[in-house]
Amino acid sequence: MANRGPAYGMSKEVQDKIEAQYDTELEVQCREWIGAVVGDKFPEGSFHEALKDGALLCRLMNVLSPGSIPKVHSSKFAFKAMENINFFLTAATEKLGVPAVELFQTVDLFEATNMTQVLWGLTAVARYARKANKDLPSLGPDLSAENKRNFDSETLNKGASIVGMQAGGFKGANQEGMIFGRPRAL
Repeated sequence: MANRGPAYGMSKEVQDKIEAQYDTELEVQCREWIGAVVGDKFPEGSFHEALKDGALLCRLMNVLSPGSIPKVHSSKFAFKAMENINFFLTAATEKLGVPAVELFQTVDLFEATNMTQVLWGLTAVARYARKANKDLPSLGPDLSAENKRNFDSETLNKGASIVGMQAGGFKGANQEGMIFGRPRAL
């Protein structure tokens, strides 16, 4: 863990803004979801401490995508814990298809610098896991499904004869009476 002193100035404002977005209700929902998927009660205490070593996240991923993380480190060394978190993030993108921009960085969780992003990343994992397996419990909204429409040519051509209001006309907006100051000299 980095040895950082207190934040000042702009970095303090940014950190305060990040911490203000933290949603304790979403944390409770994430705890319940992880517990339901893994089949165990979520550990009591700090959310950060329960996930910091990455072992629970690896267990979660192996339930969502069996065999996706073959070796989970049980060591409490920092680099092993960070490797577990990285295993989880890699499996989320490769096995579930979660875009990397929706996940969190390893340091966000390990050093608790952005726990809000950790919550959002877990909801993204839940969305994509539920897309692959509808039997899983839900966390947040589901992914939207494609709703492709096929119109015949007659239906498509009906709109070609209608003049939209953007084209102007008798009842549309115009510049009548809008003379400010002197008129334009031609």
